[in-house]
Amino acid sequence: MMLPLALAALSFVRVDIATDTVTARDWADDAPTETGSLLKPFIALAYAQSHQLRYPVVTCKRCWLPRGHGRVGIEQAIAQSCNTYFDSLRGQLRDGELEATARRFGITALPKVSPADLLRAYVELTRRAAEPGVSPLLEGMKRAASTGTAKEIGGNALAKTGTAPCSHRDRAPGDGFVIVLTPAVQPRTALIVRLHGRPGSHAAQAAAGLLR
Repeated sequence: MMLPLALAALSFVRVDIATDTVTARDWADDAPTETGSLLKPFIALAYAQSHQLRYPVVTCKRCWLPRGHGRVGIEQAIAQSCNTYFDSLRGQLRDGELEATARRFGITALPKVSPADLLRAYVELTRRAAEPGVSPLLEGMKRAASTGTAKEIGGNALAKTGTAPCSHRDRAPGDGFVIVLTPAVQPRTALIVRLHGRPGSHAAQAAAGLLR
């Protein structure tokens, strides 16, 4: 069932990728904000670039999922947004590596990123699908949309969810985010959604409604 949006503040920006034109927007401003797990693909790519473009397998015993995710590789880690996996990768980065990778995709400051810059960074990620290390990230995003944390979106899309500290005056435990690019091959539409006071999976539910 679709989440009753009246229960939570919804912000979104939708872009036509071919023309880089905003086709729908309801976001008060473009101020940088915490985006939580939406940075995970760029953490992974920063790791890969200093580890022979290889991604590890990590055993997750406890995560946002209390029982853990078990043994996960990069695709499943993206699909399930496994905190243990990406904490492990980030802990092995040298100073400045994440920032350097983020700059390649147009993200000029961390940890807070403007929604427009983050959306463009994901679009650029799809444009670099043929570059070493990128295709496993996109496969993980496809799994996220079909069976993972963004499964409300459906299979013909790429998606990544996140939950970050709340940035609203009316404080909540966290705000949920999702970025969706559709269709999965040669995306034409990019969408970022923030849902006040709800996790990223609920933001994906709201995004599915906006894309209908």
